[in-house]
Amino acid sequence: MDKERKEQLSRELVELGGHFWAGEAEISRQFFSEKRSADEQARWLRLQVYKEMYGSGLVGPKEGIIRSFLDDLRQRIETISTMAERGDFERDLRVLREEFTHFKLFADALESVTGKPVDKDELKTWQLPEDKKLQAVRDEFRKSGKVGELAIMFTEGGGSSLFFEGKKIGGDPVSDTIAQVCSVIFTDELEHGEHSANDVDEEIDTEEDWAKVREMVTAICQQRLRMRYSMFGMPVDEQRIEEITEGEIEPLKMTV
Repeated sequence: MDKERKEQLSRELVELGGHFWAGEAEISRQFFSEKRSADEQARWLRLQVYKEMYGSGLVGPKEGIIRSFLDDLRQRIETISTMAERGDFERDLRVLREEFTHFKLFADALESVTGKPVDKDELKTWQLPEDKKLQAVRDEFRKSGKVGELAIMFTEGGGSSLFFEGKKIGGDPVSDTIAQVCSVIFTDELEHGEHSANDVDEEIDTEEDWAKVREMVTAICQQRLRMRYSMFGMPVDEQRIEEITEGEIEPLKMTV
């Protein structure tokens, strides 16, 4: 595949992803645009806390990303010997710290709303049906190997759109806390998204694989929109999901 064609396919994939990120932002904005009760805020925070600990985007195992990183790092610490291996280990330590910080921030926010600690056993029950379906879609695509993993990584985080919208809210103690949390995570996640897009460019080199990635990205992102509707207690709007898929939405203009 020549460079010009690959650049075209890459632009098209980024544009497709951008439609879906704008869709997630639209749903988030719709929720945040109204004054919400403590119970309404606690409801979506519970799912987000679950996703920060057990979300299936970066890793498949049910123990979640934080536990997976801990187990992997513990196994590797005795074997690293080269400069490259030390660099990789240091990078993964940094990612682990970021991921735990994201969990901590949302768990702290939830506790400030409910006045109760985040119980470990309760936490495991906070996954909603639409999020379970998202996990199932990802698990199925992981069976496709490299192409599936790249599609999953590209779509992880939904372009940080939830955090972009969340960092703009305020006016009451709960909203101010959520905005602070989202501001920190938004900055971290933007960097991750850039790496994921670059990975697709570097790894995919055939028309067939680019088509597969696009198909998988579409399916994952459509289910992400269903998950976001459910997360905020709103009915899933399949017509709007189809419109977003077709690009009938204004691009999301993000600023740090």
